[in-house]
Amino acid sequence: MLENFIMPETLENDVIKLVARNNHQYDEDLWLETDKNRNFLRIYLPWVDKTNSLQDCNSATDMFTDKWQKGENYAYSIVLKATGKAIGSIDIHNIDCENYKGEIGYWLAEDYNGRGYMSGAVQLIENAAFSLGINRIEITTQKENIPSANVAKRNNYVFEGTLCKAIYNNGKFYDKLVFAKLKNA
Repeated sequence: MLENFIMPETLENDVIKLVARNNHQYDEDLWLETDKNRNFLRIYLPWVDKTNSLQDCNSATDMFTDKWQKGENYAYSIVLKATGKAIGSIDIHNIDCENYKGEIGYWLAEDYNGRGYMSGAVQLIENAAFSLGINRIEITTQKENIPSANVAKRNNYVFEGTLCKAIYNNGKFYDKLVFAKLKNA
């Protein structure tokens, strides 16, 4: 069984820095981006409609802090190094220490899509997770979320299949695509 799986609080490359969401340092940025991108994000992310204030964002960070301390979820703000501004979030969750696996989830403000920021964030998380003993990482996405599926594909995640009507969002059921990457693949 995988023991002592604790992600680093900061991960970075030349362009972005991932900062643990275990304090409220970037909550205002994340709230402003969530509110500004509400129509774009809500199509795929049910939590958006429940995030209606900075306090809601603070509460989410409190939840992430609690889950971080329990080793259940490691959530990060995605921060542009050039500006110091948070533009989205990424996490590794559904961590299964018995089976050495986890799942990556993410969102990014629309204005920052298509610039490689999310691919860079995925690489940072997966490299850290693999180095700590995780053997398998999954990325799942709503079938219609082509940009998210493209992030998985660009990072060499293998499409493993479709789970029919496995996502319920905005009053409808949607198919879920499952992508995975193995440590030594």
